[in-house]
Amino acid sequence: MKRKRALDRFTAIRLIAGIAALLTFCLVKFYIDGEFRTWMEVLERLTKGAGITPEYILFFIPFGFVLLYLIRELLLLAGKWWRWFSWLPALGSITFAGVLAFITYSADILLYAKIPLYYLAMFTVEFISIKYLEQREDLNERYEEIKAREKKDKEHRKKANHFPGKYPPEFYEVIRQNFRYHWKEQIVFLISGILLAAICYIVFAIYFMTDRIYGGKGKTSFMFGQGIHGIFQSLALILGVLSVLMMVLMISWYIKEQKKEYRLMVILGIRKNTAYRIFLVEFSINVLAAAVIGLPIGMIGAAVLRRGFARSFQGHIELPSVVSVSQVLIGFAAYVMLMILALGFNQENFISLGNSTELNEERKKERKPERRLALWIVSGIGLYVLAIKWITIRGWTEMKFIYCLPALGIFFLLSGGMALWLKKRKNGAGYYKHLFRWNPFYYRFWKNVMVLFYLSVVQFLLLALFSTPFITSNMRQDIPAMYPYDIVCTAYETDLSELEQIAADADATVYQYPMVRMTSLYGSDKVPNWNGSTRPVQWPQGQHIAISESTYNQMRKNAGQKPRKLGLKGKEMHAVYQQDLSVKANVLDWDTTRFSVHLRFGQPLEYYDTAGYWNVFPEREIVSEERNSLIGAFQQGKQENLIVLSDAYFEEVWNQISTQNRENWAKRETISKAEWKFYSAVHEGNLTEGPTMLYCMNVPDGKSAEVAENLEYLKEKHSLDRVWDRSIQPFYERTQMIRNTESEILLARTANGFILLVLVIMAAFQYFLYVKQEEDTWKWEDTFLEKIGMRRKERAKKIGFQLRFFMLLPMIQAVIGGIFFIGITLKARLFTVSEVLRYGRFMGIMYAIYILFWLFIYSMMQRYVLKRLQKENS
Repeated sequence: MKRKRALDRFTAIRLIAGIAALLTFCLVKFYIDGEFRTWMEVLERLTKGAGITPEYILFFIPFGFVLLYLIRELLLLAGKWWRWFSWLPALGSITFAGVLAFITYSADILLYAKIPLYYLAMFTVEFISIKYLEQREDLNERYEEIKAREKKDKEHRKKANHFPGKYPPEFYEVIRQNFRYHWKEQIVFLISGILLAAICYIVFAIYFMTDRIYGGKGKTSFMFGQGIHGIFQSLALILGVLSVLMMVLMISWYIKEQKKEYRLMVILGIRKNTAYRIFLVEFSINVLAAAVIGLPIGMIGAAVLRRGFARSFQGHIELPSVVSVSQVLIGFAAYVMLMILALGFNQENFISLGNSTELNEERKKERKPERRLALWIVSGIGLYVLAIKWITIRGWTEMKFIYCLPALGIFFLLSGGMALWLKKRKNGAGYYKHLFRWNPFYYRFWKNVMVLFYLSVVQFLLLALFSTPFITSNMRQDIPAMYPYDIVCTAYETDLSELEQIAADADATVYQYPMVRMTSLYGSDKVPNWNGSTRPVQWPQGQHIAISESTYNQMRKNAGQKPRKLGLKGKEMHAVYQQDLSVKANVLDWDTTRFSVHLRFGQPLEYYDTAGYWNVFPEREIVSEERNSLIGAFQQGKQENLIVLSDAYFEEVWNQISTQNRENWAKRETISKAEWKFYSAVHEGNLTEGPTMLYCMNVPDGKSAEVAENLEYLKEKHSLDRVWDRSIQPFYERTQMIRNTESEILLARTANGFILLVLVIMAAFQYFLYVKQEEDTWKWEDTFLEKIGMRRKERAKKIGFQLRFFMLLPMIQAVIGGIFFIGITLKARLFTVSEVLRYGRFMGIMYAIYILFWLFIYSMMQRYVLKRLQKENS
């Protein structure tokens, strides 16, 4: 009877959820192509052949779930049920949570988040309601049992925990003896703490040093600080997660190694609070001792790294100190916080120190996944494929947070794949033949999988994410050739006579190229945080240089390159990203999902209608792209890129901008900065829309500094052009830019080299921890196998297999994944075939060194273990 009532309730909830899903789909409006449309209007547009944009995903996903819910409704009304439909609300919750997370990072929340939010709420409520009803009866019975047990335990705890007075000296002797008895574990724990403390200090010291540079007001703040500042900002998060995971595994092993003694003390009558106190005293001593040793090591490391950075700046900037009381306190606080967090994740192990009395609990077999293993594997593959698809979008290629997806994919593939492999081989003929090899996974499944996962993720990030910027910063480039002109100046028509006089006085060779400013919606690779109820005016807006195809080929000729026929038609455009090999993939417009490019002719706008931004910044068709430096890599591809138009289209735009500038120039010279900024609030554009001429000069040796000094007046004369972004200069001087680029490359090499070194140390240290953690088990197994007659060679093979497995599996997946993701990255960076081959040579050397390093570590660990076992059994 109870069962029937429960089934009736399930049916009623599912029917209501299906109706709610259908009504929501019919009543809400989808934001498609700049307007809110009903589902019928969307279908009507699709039937008329309207182009499908990424916005349609927010229509198709709910549409698919509504169809599934309708099928479920019909089955329920017919009295039938398909078992897999019970997972539909959970699948919907996960799907729409992911959609909502994607929107939060890449699009306008107010425009797109409403529908995913509705469905997430509905599916979550249905899932929780069904689960609650399924478990309610069991929960009620369990609650009554717990209540009775708690009453009994309460009286016992009152007596057991009552402790009047102070701890005697013998209490501290127990701590000292326990500490000495587990000296090997204490040393391993201490080493891991020292490593963590040193990493925390170095990362935060360098981060705050670059933050002070980036936050400055000089030109070095945008020339140098921004890129390195971003590297250490993301590195702090990545290393924080990896460090916590390392310490979780470390503390888990550390606690389990001592549980037997603590259980014995509990059996003999020690209070559990006293047991916890003993452990926390030992833990705190180790944490403090590691900080005392690790922080000075971190200071030395930070000082060495700072010295490398100072060498990169070539003496034209004074770097802040990386050693100070405040930085020591910050590093110590970060270190302690990570330690507490890692201990918190071991809460269950910690609590069992004072509660458990079963001496052989750690010998019990761990439960491994047995059901839905194919779903685990499919989920892992799905996350991996999703990451690949996402990263192939050029604007997202080297965004570090996306690499969380393949990391999760590795976890699901490892856990699901290992569980399925063990399940299949258990029923096979070779199960008993290799039982001793695979026995650790049957009995310590999650412990071994987590070690493999950690080693795999660290090495994957090392080879797939951080190796590319390090290798490209080491590839030889002709930096002077990237700046073909001694002086590059963006000029108005009113400037030409003065510029011609300055050039004539310096005996300069002059090249004039017609241009117009072209502005993108957003000019930063950081995901914007709007902090408001409506879409704001985006800052910074990217500023680029539009030229004609004829001018483009003239630039190529003057730069010593062959002309290239682009064959642009109508409003088609070609993009030239002006950056060197070491710079990550940049795009013209970083806005929203980065599937489209929105550009306007003219300079940035202080005000525009953000609800209809596509009218102000129309979507443009970029038909081809290249990476080159025809006038100079002044902003390393973030801004000042060349956008090539057909000759006819460029002439039309140039005439329009030039006419507007001439008509308003007199007013521009008398207007205040506030009036200038407010102009676009009541007009469609700016008062004037920027320079219309690129004025490039090659001057005799020794005169560049003099010409640059004579051009300083432009900064004051065109100060209004720098209102939006002080990094966009009215002129650029070649010698300074060469020095800046060389410094930036050296900075990137130093920073990424440090990151690779830290990741290698973390991976090697975790492998060492694995060996230390398994050492006692291997000793016991080796003694047992020797006594039952197994030859020494066979016993050595068994241990060698386990050492190889934990070395090879993470390394192989990292190498394969690294090659795959590196290929995507090089394609996004627009590398030529010859550049890919050059990169391949560097990568081959790096991979060879990396593989030899791991073979050396494996050889050393194998020799160490076998020597210890031989000594133990001799």
